[in-house]
Amino acid sequence: MHPFNILTTLTIYTVFATPLAKCCPVAPPDCVLEVETSSGVLNGFINASAPSVRQFLGVPFALPPTGTRRWQPPSKLESDKPINATNIGPACPQQPLSATPTLYVYAPSGGNRTEFFPLENFSEDCLTLNVWTPEAPSKPLPVFVWYFGGGFVQGGTNSLYFNPQSWVQRTQQHIVVTVNFRSNIFGFPNANGLTDQNLGLLDQRLALEWVRDNIANFGGDPLKIVTWGESAGAIAADYLNFAYLEDPIISGIILESSTALFPPKLCQSFDKAYANFSAVAIAFGCATALSPVDCLKNVTWQDIQDSMVKLNLTSSFLPTADERLVFSNYAQRYEIGAYSSAPAIIGSNQHEANALIPPILGVTLNETHADEYTNATFLCTAAIASQLRETTGRTTYRYRYDGNFPNISPPDFPGAYHAAELPLIFGTAGDYHGASTTYEDSVSRSMQDMWLEFAKDPLNGLRNAGWCLYADGKAVLIGGTEAPFQEIDILQLDSVCNMSRLRIM
Repeated sequence: MHPFNILTTLTIYTVFATPLAKCCPVAPPDCVLEVETSSGVLNGFINASAPSVRQFLGVPFALPPTGTRRWQPPSKLESDKPINATNIGPACPQQPLSATPTLYVYAPSGGNRTEFFPLENFSEDCLTLNVWTPEAPSKPLPVFVWYFGGGFVQGGTNSLYFNPQSWVQRTQQHIVVTVNFRSNIFGFPNANGLTDQNLGLLDQRLALEWVRDNIANFGGDPLKIVTWGESAGAIAADYLNFAYLEDPIISGIILESSTALFPPKLCQSFDKAYANFSAVAIAFGCATALSPVDCLKNVTWQDIQDSMVKLNLTSSFLPTADERLVFSNYAQRYEIGAYSSAPAIIGSNQHEANALIPPILGVTLNETHADEYTNATFLCTAAIASQLRETTGRTTYRYRYDGNFPNISPPDFPGAYHAAELPLIFGTAGDYHGASTTYEDSVSRSMQDMWLEFAKDPLNGLRNAGWCLYADGKAVLIGGTEAPFQEIDILQLDSVCNMSRLRIM
């Protein structure tokens, strides 16, 4: 395997540092903190933690989905008014992590503090995005558009780990955009009478269109946009890859720990009778209204969220197959090549399921059983997706993440658990529970640089850096004990998957 061109220094930055005065250390036009966009004139900032990174946070890309716009597709926002873009916006309505005792909690130091899920600041006016861009780009830069995970029921861009300022500061060669979108009943209502049920996906698509239309003003290249998601965020990115195959906008796609082939029983709703939405409507006396949907628009989102908790429906509102945005048979769509030609990175983590066992239940981790679940759901669906992509001539790179770093791993979840790679890519691994090791920093820089090589040239960037194609029968292990990146034969990775017999789609 060719040596990777990895930088050898890294500075750890505080994620939510106090903005400096709105001025640049160099004179315009080399640094511009006032940027015109279709949403308005953004006033961004530079902070001391990342002195060469311009930040534009909490940028609205749609009209607030409130009042009559609740449960409607997002409406494009067009304005020339000034916007103070200095704070990441609140997450969309969801059950707070502190009220979710059965959800795994990433908190090595104890308590219910987590860095993967949103700070408990929620609002229905939540359709915002955030842009981190170098101070003075010398040429149009590639762009990552990040979709967070959370099972389509939770998540937000104000999660502490999802701040890429140290990564952008280090490379000065790319832009990162993180996107908020509606989830649970507000994003995927599955309500009788609605034309559009997959509103969260439409939010993501509109945000992607906003990036295409505006990113050049930040120094970005609208022809080099890579969608990047993890878990449900990866499923969503892949769903969009199928839904908009003629106009995908993207030049590449990174799918971490899920693809559109992830078992539908775990990520889609099959409530064809609209029973879940009807149960909420009954709770507020709206079931007999001429339009239960319109009736519920008069109920606060907080009351609706509380009713979902009481009815035990907090995980019940998921994407539904409408054969337009979400399809019922993705294996078939893969086989006929009904998806974009964008190259892809596809991978999973060695011990995904370790993080999916709630410690509060006192369940003892059985690594053998956990890994069987990991392989069947995460690894083998990635294997099948890669195989089907190859049969239709799509460029694909495969990996497995094996990193095991105590400063980000809860004591009960050893190894590369679900989402464990994200702090290393964003550059926030050492920010909350102790400094990273030298090797951990090396893995972090390696992943950042390889993701960047892909964004620069999705077709050949990784191959030129020494990461062979899936079509060559190769994959890489990331963060293992031998080296940050280690090439292996694909059969070593996928031997546990019986491609001909696996039937979990």
